[in-house]
This record gives sequence, structure tokens and C-alpha cells, in this order.
Amino acid sequence: MNLQNDNWANLDGGHRTPYDASIPLKKLRSTNDPKIITNIFRDLWDNLHHQGDVGHASYFSVPTLVDICIPKTSLDWNFIGLCLVIEHCRFSSNNPILPKQFEQEYFDSLSKFEQYLLTHFKKIKDKTSLRLTLSLFATLNEQRELGKAINQLDEDTLEQFLTHY
Repeated sequence: MNLQNDNWANLDGGHRTPYDASIPLKKLRSTNDPKIITNIFRDLWDNLHHQGDVGHASYFSVPTLVDICIPKTSLDWNFIGLCLVIEHCRFSSNNPILPKQFEQEYFDSLSKFEQYLLTHFKKIKDKTSLRLTLSLFATLNEQRELGKAINQLDEDTLEQFLTHY
């Protein structure tokens, strides 16, 4: 959905209250300042996802996040992780269903993001970005449980896991 669309103000975020994600998404699109980007992502994480809950604002943000990330040629874990967590939460019966009329745009954006990450895979140096990318690949290729497992294998969990094998 276009960021100028007034409907953004009526969409619920992860707290089940209206959250106009177009405001921070516009700011994210227009800046390259790392401090501003960090603050914007803090706001997006806090409002688009809450304890496994997402809303329509979350779903509608995914294509925009992808469309912002790719031209910036960013491999920032926040873009990957936020799209990933929203996609994982989409399957929870507690969350709203993705609107039928929006499915094509949503899935096309995830496919475009997957292709972008595949193309830039060798450039991913950040451990978190790499883990989240692998999780996203698994999730988008009908291996959702594997994707969730990879997502959970942060540095501490991976170390504990490897001591058992």
C-alpha cells in the first residue's frame, strides 16, 4: 500500500491498537543516518510486533520494508528480522488473516526479498543478518519449523546446542 494512503492510520499493529506505520517508514526511506535508522527500527519493532502478535499494519509494512531495503542495498538485520518475524507470526491463529486482496503484493515482496538476499548472500558479514537470512530462506521455502529453529540459534543458544552434539 502506498505510504500516502490514509488507511495506514486505521491499521492495527502488534499491540492491537491503531499504529500508523507509514510515518516511520517514510522516515526510514528518506534517511541513511545510522542513529536515525536505529531509532526508527526501535519504533517499528515495538509497534509492529508484540509478544507474537502482529496486525494488519505489520503485514502491510513488509512490502514497504523490502522496497526500502533493496535500493539502499542494505543487509541490516532489522529489515530481515522484522519481515521474518511478521511472516512467522502470520501463521498464528491469534493474529489476523492476511487480507486476500493483499496476498499477491505481500508474497511477491517476500519473493523479491529472497532473491535480493540470495544475490547478495556472500556480502552478508554480520552474524545476525546471516542467521536471519538463513531462517528466512527456510521459512519461504515451506520449511517454517526449520526457519523458526534457525532463528532461535543466536550465539548463546548455538553454543549450548553444539555442546550436546
